[in-house]
Amino acid sequence: MSASLASAAELKIWHHTYPPAEEFIKQKAAEYSKLHPDVTFTFQSDPHGDYEVKLLAAIAAGEAPDLINVLDYLYPKFVSKGILAEANLPAMGVKTNEELEALYSPGALKGLMIDDKIYGLPEELNTFALFMNKEHFAEVGIDVTDKANWPKSWDDLFTMAKKVQKKDESGNFTRLGFNWVFGLDGFWYAMEYWPILNQYGCEVLDSAGKATINSPQCVAAFTDTWQRLVKDGIGGPDYATVNPVNALQDFSDGRQSMMMAGIWSPPLFGEDVKKNYVVAPIPQKDPANPKTLLYNYSMTVTQASKNQEEAWRFLRFLTSDGDGYLRHTGYVTGLKGWEKSEAAKDTIGADIFADQLQYGTYFWRSLTWNEEGKAIKDAIEQMMQGTSVQEALDQAAKQIDFVRSQN
Repeated sequence: MSASLASAAELKIWHHTYPPAEEFIKQKAAEYSKLHPDVTFTFQSDPHGDYEVKLLAAIAAGEAPDLINVLDYLYPKFVSKGILAEANLPAMGVKTNEELEALYSPGALKGLMIDDKIYGLPEELNTFALFMNKEHFAEVGIDVTDKANWPKSWDDLFTMAKKVQKKDESGNFTRLGFNWVFGLDGFWYAMEYWPILNQYGCEVLDSAGKATINSPQCVAAFTDTWQRLVKDGIGGPDYATVNPVNALQDFSDGRQSMMMAGIWSPPLFGEDVKKNYVVAPIPQKDPANPKTLLYNYSMTVTQASKNQEEAWRFLRFLTSDGDGYLRHTGYVTGLKGWEKSEAAKDTIGADIFADQLQYGTYFWRSLTWNEEGKAIKDAIEQMMQGTSVQEALDQAAKQIDFVRSQN
């Protein structure tokens, strides 16, 4: 990166609320300003559930920030609306898409491309794994540092959850063995159910764009995992702490023994939990044929930015510090060879995440993804209250077909 002065520019960065990432980005912005004294930065963050709403309102009002944090499933919608700027390759020091893709792990940029054009760079290339509190399991004689004791199937998971959960004399939980995240936005639910839908062969939409979320495969997926949690008395929304900044609060504070989450989660763990967790692959319907999710929480530049070239130059500067991201935030930027870095060697479970990325697929693509995700979230919450899985998913399918017909 040249230390020559850049043209005067103020770059506005918007990001979803995640304190470790916010602190790191501000640190890198300060470093960039030292190299380019005429470039200054302002920063705004909002919890994920509010972030997109506020962002779209700002764009509609003609007050779009320069750099924004965007999930990959929103790219079809944002590109179609002219919100995102196509990547400025020369500003990032490359000449072709192929040259840029060569800097990343295979598939890392796939979710950020529309019609073979790149519109962003990965900040958080991720999949999910299973986190287990080894101290909790040691109490019941299970050594989860031994891979032989990791749950391979969903049956294994629920069996282990029952063994490690605790209740008081009145039958109230004092510790959950496992629970899903509840009470947050549709994307959070999707991160948890998307791997399972892949495992069961459940498609949200068919090739013609009609909702198939109520198919037998989908009914089986939600029956065997989400509904079973409540039917077996293991967990449910009534027992979950709702925290939009740290969705994994119960595990982080030691009130839950297992959770599904990304490699980014440990920076928010309590000190006791940081010393006592093990990372394993998530359970599978068919352990011999593993399937999971892949998602990309990217950084990109808005079409409305008056400083696009400078914004792309900073974005490359920011995301090229893969080690810094992993150490400070737990994020994997997807640069080629990240899993062999010193930061990865110091990160518990980095090898598991690197291996599992190969089995992941991106979320379904749709211009009305948010509305569709909300319909499925609503169906899950209905299941938790006693509605049959089939009935809840039938309603979700009707809602999805309706919103798609209005687009």
